[in-house]
Amino acid sequence: MTVLVTAASKHGATREIAQTIARVLDQHGVSAELVGIDELSDLARYDAVVLGSAVYLGKWRKEAKRFVEAHADELARRPTWLFSSGPIVSDPPRPDEPADRAQGDMLAETVHAREHKLFAGTLDKSKLNIVEKAAVHVAHSREGDHRDWLAIDNWAAVIARELQQNRYVEKGR
Repeated sequence: MTVLVTAASKHGATREIAQTIARVLDQHGVSAELVGIDELSDLARYDAVVLGSAVYLGKWRKEAKRFVEAHADELARRPTWLFSSGPIVSDPPRPDEPADRAQGDMLAETVHAREHKLFAGTLDKSKLNIVEKAAVHVAHSREGDHRDWLAIDNWAAVIARELQQNRYVEKGR
């Protein structure tokens, strides 16, 4: 079994989450391939997919949304999990904001994903353009890395267990 792990990331923080997920899957005996979302054209070689996107103002990155739209049928035919990364406005940032969940939840429904998980993001103002700086200023966003690595590790471990359990059942053991 090979799991595709991919993510759309503007400043790299969401890709780091994807890297962690791939590492944890591998540590739990599930082969994972981390591939850039723009490098993919065919999903045939993958048995399952973990797909993520950074969320800005409640929206997934365009390349991630296009990927889901282009591969919706293929994603629906295999175990698929989605994750979003981004909430940074509350203090501390909480990954349960309905506005940040909405688009990921809708895309998860489209591809019959097993789950859509929302993780808090990171904010490094030095990496932002002028429009982004204005938006985070208005939102009173707090700079820093707000990602919960233990929650990310645990989620990836749950995915690994579910895939292993399903593989066990499929082999008739």
